[in-house]
Amino acid sequence: MTNPALKAAMESLEAISADKEAREIARMREKAQHHWASEIHGARQDGIAEGEAKGKAEGEAKGKAEGEAKGKADTTLANLRAMLISPATRDLANEVIAGVLGVDVDLVVAERHNLEVKIGG
Repeated sequence: MTNPALKAAMESLEAISADKEAREIARMREKAQHHWASEIHGARQDGIAEGEAKGKAEGEAKGKAEGEAKGKADTTLANLRAMLISPATRDLANEVIAGVLGVDVDLVVAERHNLEVKIGG
């Protein structure tokens, strides 16, 4: 070996390696580093899993709420259309139909107009 600094480092490494106590300390330090890295990795994986579970639950809840709201709106619109074409209810005032269905009067007016256009009335 021609580089004096490299030669000195190798001699130091050999001297340390020869010392049983120094080897044990180095082994314990390496084991502790591996344990720490493993713990950090495990904690990160736990955090990811927890975040995914939370995101999935929130997404499912949001999807369910949106689905229920759409279903309710679709049902309300179907009921409105049925009231507007039924001989028993089609002559009711827009405000009465809106009150029965719990919708805005403007929706009743718009749907009544749409039906009149469709049937040519």
